[in-house]
Amino acid sequence: MAYEVIMPKQGLQMTEGTIMRWLAHEGEHVEEGAALFEMETDKLTITIDAPRSGTLIKILRGEGETVPITQVIALIGDAGEATESAETKVANEQVPAQRIVATPAARALAARRNIDLTALTGSGPAGRIILRDVEAARGAPKITPLAAAVARAQGVDISGIAGTGPGGKIMKDDVLSAKEPAAPRDTLVPITGMRRTIADNMTASLREMAQASIRMKVDMTALTALREEFRARDIRLSVNDVFVRVVSHALREHPAMNASLTPEGIIQKRAVHIGIAVALEQGLIVPVIRSADTLTLPEIAAQSSDLIARARRGGLSPDEYRGGTFTITNLGMFDVDDFVAIINPPECAILALGKIERTPVVRDDAIVIRPVMTMTLTYDHRIVDGAPAARFLQRIKELAQNPGLLL
Repeated sequence: MAYEVIMPKQGLQMTEGTIMRWLAHEGEHVEEGAALFEMETDKLTITIDAPRSGTLIKILRGEGETVPITQVIALIGDAGEATESAETKVANEQVPAQRIVATPAARALAARRNIDLTALTGSGPAGRIILRDVEAARGAPKITPLAAAVARAQGVDISGIAGTGPGGKIMKDDVLSAKEPAAPRDTLVPITGMRRTIADNMTASLREMAQASIRMKVDMTALTALREEFRARDIRLSVNDVFVRVVSHALREHPAMNASLTPEGIIQKRAVHIGIAVALEQGLIVPVIRSADTLTLPEIAAQSSDLIARARRGGLSPDEYRGGTFTITNLGMFDVDDFVAIINPPECAILALGKIERTPVVRDDAIVIRPVMTMTLTYDHRIVDGAPAARFLQRIKELAQNPGLLL
């Protein structure tokens, strides 16, 4: 009997994944451990290997489809092995996932003929798809649910589109390529994977926390000079690297800011794990520098550089972006003066850094030009009050203006 390939579970919170690209075709022999398909999880795009050797008899879920981790997506077995029962099973599973209302006979016939029910319009009661609808669609093109949704949203006629997916199935990119260039239309961007996780987490953060923010300006003269000193020793420090050291030092002195709220009470964390927000094309990821308060500036720079590089190519493990106790985010490179960041739960605060700008300031009754940056601290008022939060930010400012205290 054919072996059923099920979407693998990546991390404790994952319930589904999006199939980005099949690396093998139907009818091909695959070896156990060889790359089978690419999948997007809540944070990463990863390659999944074949769980056993054999012939890839049938691909049941196409590229662009978001699939629950318990659902069969392909069959591997001996060439020529029957797949009808599994296809019928998967067709039936489509009903709750895609909200398709169809008779059992219609679903079974659609599975045997490899017809996508999401592309059909039912003629039965209340729009139910019945047997004659499937029979009439015998010559209809095969199309993924995502491609069908894009085609409907953008008014694209799929009848003349040549599909590039398995078995000639029409994919999302095929629909987008067939659009009339002279007729601009809206673009449907499905909320899946990382984008869905970010949306859910940030909404929950604002809904469940009493978030407040305070700002301070910091003179970056000494910090800039420190970076130049390290550069002369061929050690490159980013602004973020120095602030990881500054914040981790300040958190040891202000443990109330290194905390989380639980049903039992407020937990003040002993370990200081600093998350650094990294912007990717598909969303935001926060790799974590662990025990940052025990690391030197060169060690922080090395770890930060490695984590950011691997985050951008999708090479982080789930453990490397979980378990942070405080987050730093920086939009200064985008010419942002200052901004209010949303707390990354279950942490109780986040520090947002703006751009460094040469600014006239008063020093000893004289106006001088100094590099100045605005820091914004967002904190959970359920855990920390304004005064201790201000003292914490004040200590960060003191250390940033006197970075020699950290050496």
